[in-house]
Formats: sequence, C-alpha cells, structure tokens
Amino acid sequence: MTITETTPAAVTSPRKLGVIDVDFHPMPTPTDKQVAEHLPQKWRDYISRYGLGGFGGGVSPAQREFTHRLDAIDENGRVGVDPQLAVEQVVDMFDMSAVVLTCPQAYIITNGGVNMPHDMAISLYSAYNDALAYTWCGADDRFRASISIARDLPGAVEEIERCKEGPNGDKFVQVLMSPAGADPIGKRRYWPIFEACERYNIPLGFHVPGMGRQPTGAGRQNFYSEMHAAFAVLPLAMVPSFVFEGVFDHFPKLKIAALELGWDWVVPYSWRLDATYSKLRDEVSHLARKPSEYLKEHFWFSTQPLEEPEHPEQTEGVYQMFEEAGFADRLMFSSDYPHWDFDSPYESVPESFPEDRRRRILGENASKLYGLPLLPDSGLPSPTEF
Repeated sequence: MTITETTPAAVTSPRKLGVIDVDFHPMPTPTDKQVAEHLPQKWRDYISRYGLGGFGGGVSPAQREFTHRLDAIDENGRVGVDPQLAVEQVVDMFDMSAVVLTCPQAYIITNGGVNMPHDMAISLYSAYNDALAYTWCGADDRFRASISIARDLPGAVEEIERCKEGPNGDKFVQVLMSPAGADPIGKRRYWPIFEACERYNIPLGFHVPGMGRQPTGAGRQNFYSEMHAAFAVLPLAMVPSFVFEGVFDHFPKLKIAALELGWDWVVPYSWRLDATYSKLRDEVSHLARKPSEYLKEHFWFSTQPLEEPEHPEQTEGVYQMFEEAGFADRLMFSSDYPHWDFDSPYESVPESFPEDRRRRILGENASKLYGLPLLPDSGLPSPTEF
C-alpha cells in the first residue's frame, strides 16, 4: 500500500516499541537552496547555462516525477525538500527515535560522474552531504545523515574524512554509494573506502537505483516497472564479489547495509554460495570461512519493499526461515518515504508477529548497527494517542 491507515481501528496494541527508520529520502535538486548554497558558484553557473547531463528515457511513472506519495507535495509543489513536512508526516506520527537519511540523488543526478565534468560531480556529492547535515539534521535532532560518495571518481575517501572530521561529524552515521559501478565492488580499487568505513566505525550502505553504470548484467532497463522489480538483482552480484575477493578477511569489522535491495533472497542465495565454495574452494583458499558465515556477520537488510507471498499465511514461514538461518538481528525497518510504496511500521512489522521479532526489526537491530539510542518513550503510538 502507498499510505497506511493509522486510525485507532488499525492499531490494537497499547504497547510502545522503539522505531528507527533506516531508509528515508530527502530529494532536493541541485538548484534548491539547501544544495545550491554549498555548491561553488562556477558549477551553479554551469548548471544554469548547460543543465545536467542525462541518458534520456523515463525512469519513473510520468504522473509522479519523484515517484512520491500524493500527500508528500509541499506548499511549493515540491517533494522531499521540506524537512518539517517529513517530520510531521512520518517521524512524529510514528514517534521515531531516529531516522537515517539516505539521499541517492547525488549518484542519480551525476550518473556516477559519467555525464558531466568530474569536478562538478564531486562538488555535487559534497553539496548534497552538507545539505543533509545543515538543513535536515539541523531541523530535527532525530535525523542522521549518510555520506554519499562516488565510488568511481577521485576523492571518495577524502569526502568521508571531510564529513566525519567536520563540524557535523556526529551527524553522519553511514557511507552510501550506488551498488552499480565500473567494477565489481570487491575489487581492490575500492578497498580504501572500506578502510575508511572501518576507521570511523560506520556502516557502508548500498541503495538502489544503480544509475549511470550498468544497473543489471545486461545494461539499462526500458521500464520503471522492470527496474523496480529487479532491485534485488543488484546484491546478487555484489555479495559474491565481497566474499570471494576476500574483503571481509582484510576488513573484519566492515558492516554492509543493503537498503531497498530485498532480503528474502538471502537464505537460498547463501546456500548457493556455500555450494559453490564446497566444490571450488581450492580457487578461493584464501577464505577463512564459508560464504554464508560472512553474510551473517557483515550484512544488514531493510524491510522495504516488504516481501509479500501470494498466500498471506506463508508470510510467517518466510520470516522464520530468515531467522532460523541466523539473520534474526539483521533486518531493519525502513519506510522509503516519500515514495509511493512507502511502508509504515504497521505494514512492515504487523502486530501478529512475536513481540521480540517486532522489537528487533522496528528499532533494536538498527540501534546496534548505527549506534543510535532507542528513546525510552519512543515507538508505535497506542490507540488512545491518535
């Protein structure tokens, strides 16, 4: 569903559980003041004169430019620009302890830096990071930011250092980049990024879409529906590259957050990885453990888009398999606000679930990963509070 019903009839339990949202999207454009004020004048002039490069073709339904909830449009006709509207519609409504801001706009707009001057692309990443720190985190202390970086451009590590060592260093709790790039993610050209994440003890997040470089094994899709359905394809190439290249043996404290990339594929895919390893382990003798063990230790996942079996009674079995395979503390609630397929805590984590599972998914798992406190009085409102 696009928007969850939150009337008293929809909420039956008075118990309050802490909520942390790990995938929440500010969506300003480079010409919005909150971004433009952090962009050097030469690049503001460049954009004014030449615009932003593009590959052409639609990537979202024509009737919703920002694939947004219909009620997420602010008084100026914009979406994802007003932090106070976002607080009102989601953060306050569900009494959230914290919200992790994921803003893939930088790598969507720059297409990874393949369609504009590289110096301008790098400046855009910095401007977006500053917009999150000053405009969004400055508007509400529950907001925490991700550091967007261009994995295939110079300066990725320097941008992490700039953000973490600057005046807003405590506001940044994650590094974020596209799951699609010039090379498989485990290649050594990316290892300095992993070292920086370990050094600052922050997760490395990957979020769809994989714009610019090939987002699939065979190029770019023609339809938004095709792209949306194929989000879970991206980690199927990302995970084995991390594992078989030996990344986690070199960076044993590296934590990976797979956001909006699905999670029901994790258990059967770990079986496939282990089967491959058992037959070809001589080729990857540098690995200290089975691939499934690396998955359990180093990866976290977000709930949205919610996995919904054709027969609702099978839902419990999907979650049980995930938990019994060792991933019970690896799934985190995400709303995907302000998109049309937004999920409320009630949709993603229904009250029919055991309370310990609801506690883990709604807030405890994210609290441990990002080091964010669950406030004692935060969580799902009781029926009497509406």
